[in-house]
Amino acid sequence: MMEERIRVREHIPADVPPATARAVEEAIGRLKVELSPSLRQLAFTGNQIELRNLVGSVRLGNGSVLEVEPKVGSDNNWTEAAVQLLTDKTRIAVTGSQRSKLGPPRGDLSTAVAFEYARRLERAISQEGPIQIYEHHKLTSRRPNGHLNVGKWVRSALLDPAIFPIERDDLTVANDFTRGLSIVASNFRRSVRDAGLLSRLRLLETAVIPGHPTPIYVNPSVANRTLPPQWSKYRPAWDIASAVLKNRSVVGDPGRSIGLEVAIEPWPLLETLLGRVLIAVARTPGLHLQVDNKGKHPLLTHADTTATSVIPDGTLRRFGKVVATFEAKYTLPGETPREKHVYQALATAAAVHSPLSVIVYPGDEPVKKYEVTGFGGTPVHLVTVGLKMYSYSRTNGDEQRAELIRQILT
Repeated sequence: MMEERIRVREHIPADVPPATARAVEEAIGRLKVELSPSLRQLAFTGNQIELRNLVGSVRLGNGSVLEVEPKVGSDNNWTEAAVQLLTDKTRIAVTGSQRSKLGPPRGDLSTAVAFEYARRLERAISQEGPIQIYEHHKLTSRRPNGHLNVGKWVRSALLDPAIFPIERDDLTVANDFTRGLSIVASNFRRSVRDAGLLSRLRLLETAVIPGHPTPIYVNPSVANRTLPPQWSKYRPAWDIASAVLKNRSVVGDPGRSIGLEVAIEPWPLLETLLGRVLIAVARTPGLHLQVDNKGKHPLLTHADTTATSVIPDGTLRRFGKVVATFEAKYTLPGETPREKHVYQALATAAAVHSPLSVIVYPGDEPVKKYEVTGFGGTPVHLVTVGLKMYSYSRTNGDEQRAELIRQILT
């Protein structure tokens, strides 16, 4: 039996029965632990619910699944763009799903993340082979092939002197990292309906831990451990796996067989995209630009102490002088940018003495230039532009958007 799937779009109120509204409220409340959202994600308008700052799918307590599409980007390709903007800092909320039957391929975020996970893990295995790590083992054996625990052996020698309590370090592929990667592949496999992807994930379950039975449990605390530096090729796959493993309700019960529903807070993806685009701009020969590290700049001071500071989402310098500051706003701007966004962008530019302030949106808004008065030249102009976040591709997406920024700078 297929579960009911409730489809809504960000910032568009939707009519649902009262019982469903309560289930949605409870589910969104549970996601706060994992996502720690900076903005409220659910609002009620009369008998309607409105989802904000959330895309993906969420398992509800009544067994149904809530699917939230972004407010910009109306086709299924948005999921492919979203997963290509995932980083190790992206917060991913994972809930269980009972999907297990094959069916038509879907364009949901869970499937897109599963595709991305398979791609990253396949690449790591092909380049490095399975992860091998020294693990410390304590065991008893009739062969003293390890460090003998003399005290323990003396206490048990009267009963059987040929039993040796030993400790040793073994280099093995059966470690917590490979077990975690295998279990995540297994759970994603139970989430997808695409036969080809299902087959790839099934192969990965065993390929990542060859010669050993596929694990059914791993200590969720491994999600907070850092991969050894010699296995850095696995870092992209581990970024996704660790986010899944942090959800104990999904992977913390031995023998539990479930799939995954995945939801994310989307506005950080726009900041990630902006950062990549600015790096591409700075690489342009002849422009002599550098990207500042993100940091605080004083806006108000009192008695030589900073009272208020600003943090630009992006800053470009040329020969030490700021040429532009950038603010990422995950919103639909309308005919003109929102007043609060304008004030923030201009104040930030003024704090770092930038002649140009740029607001970037996730949509496909054209370049729009405004003259600024009253700031004494820093800034002189405010520009707004959309970076087409939900049509992003890692192949040439950075360079395409960098050209937009180069046009603004000139």
